[in-house]
Amino acid sequence: MKLSRLQRHCNRLGLAALACGAGALLERLRPGTIGDGMAGVLTGLAFVGGAIWLAMRLMPRWWRDMVEDDYESPAGRAYRREMLPGMVLYVAAVFGSSYLIRRGIDSVPLRACVAVLPGLGLSWVTVAMVRYVRRVDELVRRIELESLGIAGLVVAQLYLVGGLLQLARVIAVPAAMAMIWVFPLLCLGYAVAKFFVRRHYR
Repeated sequence: MKLSRLQRHCNRLGLAALACGAGALLERLRPGTIGDGMAGVLTGLAFVGGAIWLAMRLMPRWWRDMVEDDYESPAGRAYRREMLPGMVLYVAAVFGSSYLIRRGIDSVPLRACVAVLPGLGLSWVTVAMVRYVRRVDELVRRIELESLGIAGLVVAQLYLVGGLLQLARVIAVPAAMAMIWVFPLLCLGYAVAKFFVRRHYR
C-alpha cells in the first residue's frame, strides 16, 4: 500500500521519537555523560513525537483525509517551509543553551540571554502559524482560531486550578516546571480542540 507524504513523515517522526527515547534511557543508565537536563529534553522530544505518530495511526480515516488535505494544500506546504527552520533552531537552541549553562556562565545578563535562546525558534514557528492562518480560507481560519481559543481557555483554567491547589498546599509543583509546560499544553490542547471543532464543521 502506497503511503501518503504525511504518513511517511509521521513514520520518520516516530523513528526519531524512538531514538530520543533510547537516548534518554541510556542517559538515565549512564549518568554524567550528557546531563540530567539533557535526558529530560530527550524524553520530552520522544513523548511529543511518539504522541503525534500514535495519533496519526489511531485517528479515523475521514479525519486523516482532512489533515492530509491541509498538509498538501499550498498554504500547508508554505507553512511547512516556513516552520521547519524555526523547529530546527528551537531544538538546536535547547541543546546548545543547556550545554552552555551547565558549563557555567558567571554573568547574569549573559546567562539570561543564553537561557531564552529556544524562544527564538518558537517565535519563528509562531510567525509561521500566523502567516498560515492568514493564507487559508474563511472556514479553515475559523477552525484554527476556535481551536486556539478553546485551548487557551482550557490551559488557563488548568493553571488557575493548579495555582489554587498550590496555595492550599495540596500539590507542590516547581514554578520553572509549571512555566515550561505552558506552551506544550497549549499545543496539545489545540490539537485536541481542533479534532472536535473540525468534526463540528464536517
